[in-house]
Amino acid sequence: MSDPVLQTTGLTKVFKGPDADIEVLSGVELAVHAGESVSIRGESGAGKTTLLYILSTLELPDAGEVRWQGQNVLKKSADWRALRRTTFMGLVFQSYYLIPELNALENVLMAARLAGKLDSAKKERARDLLAQVGLSERLRHMPGQLSGGERQRVALARALLNRPALVLADEPTGNLDEHTGAEVMDIFIKMCAEEQVALCLVTHNPAFAARTSRQLYMRGGAMEEIGSHEGTEAQR
Repeated sequence: MSDPVLQTTGLTKVFKGPDADIEVLSGVELAVHAGESVSIRGESGAGKTTLLYILSTLELPDAGEVRWQGQNVLKKSADWRALRRTTFMGLVFQSYYLIPELNALENVLMAARLAGKLDSAKKERARDLLAQVGLSERLRHMPGQLSGGERQRVALARALLNRPALVLADEPTGNLDEHTGAEVMDIFIKMCAEEQVALCLVTHNPAFAARTSRQLYMRGGAMEEIGSHEGTEAQR
C-alpha cells in the first residue's frame, strides 16, 4: 500500500470556555489514500469543521502531526504551507466563497493565479471542468446571476483546477435544497473518482456519507469508523 496522501497523528485541539476548557479534538488519527473517499459525520459541535481546518492548516492544532504526502507540514513555515496548499489540495465550503466581481470562468482560474501557474492549458482545463459540471453556457455569468447549485459547481471546478491530490469539503451541499444537493453531490463524487483525487467530506447527510469508500463518525473528540463499501480494501 502506498503512503497516505493525508495522515494525522494525535491531533488535539482545546478551546477556552467561559467556565472550562473544551477539548474538541482528542488524539485524532486519520489516514486517507490516493483516490479514496472518506466521509466524516457527527453531532453539531463535534469538531468536524475544526478538524477540516486543521487538515488544511488554516488552523493549527495544540498537539499532533499533519502530514501531506509524508511531509510533516506543521514543521514548515506558514508561507510554505500557503503555497503548497494551492497545488496539493482543493477546498470546497458550504458558502461557495466566489469573488462577486469575477465571472464563473475567472473564479475557477483564480486557483491557478494563486498558484502562480495561469497559462493557456489552465484556461482550457477551466473551460473543460465547467463543461463537466454543466456550466459551459455560464462561463461569463457573474456569481449573482447563478443559482446556489451553479455557484457550488463553480467552486468544485475551482477546487479541481490544479489537479490536487486531495479535496477537503465542508458541508458542500449545506446551502442547497435536497434535490439540488443530490445533483451536486453526484457530480462531486463522480469527478473526484475520475480524477483519482482523495476526498475528505464533512456532511450531515447519511445518504451522501454512504457513497464514500469509508464512513467515519466524530464523537467526544475522537474518530470511529462506522462502515465501508464493498471493495474498499481492494481499492486501497
